[in-house]
Amino acid sequence: MSNAANHDEPLPYGTTLLARDLTPDELLSAPSLASIETLVIEDLPADEDDAFAAALDS
Repeated sequence: MSNAANHDEPLPYGTTLLARDLTPDELLSAPSLASIETLVIEDLPADEDDAFAAALDS
């Protein structure tokens, strides 16, 4: 279960399974992708790789 579903503060009835906004500290400590260029898709044919790269550039 993600931290977004863990609620420490009281919430209105029926909303406890909804994700909440991250606190500033949680947002700063969250993992992030340094660059879109680090995405690797294994076994992607060259034509699909070109289409993927073009979509990222648009």
